[in-house]
Amino acid sequence: TNFKEIRNIIIDKKKRTNPEDFVVVIKPGPEATYKNTVDMLDEMTINDVKRYALVDIYDQELQLMSKTEQSGG
Repeated sequence: TNFKEIRNIIIDKKKRTNPEDFVVVIKPGPEATYKNTVDMLDEMTINDVKRYALVDIYDQELQLMSKTEQSGG
């Protein structure tokens, strides 16, 4: 998703997910800035997300993102 929608998505997913099962995985892409990453980590605090991980993004995921963006999805 894009950054502007993330707060609403987190709130929605938290409502529909068992708290013991709720985990957010953050995978900054090559275009992500340091500020973007810090903003996402701030969202974890703002939304009281107890479990999250900051991990590298795989090449296959970058390709999928590119195809999705090209198709307008």
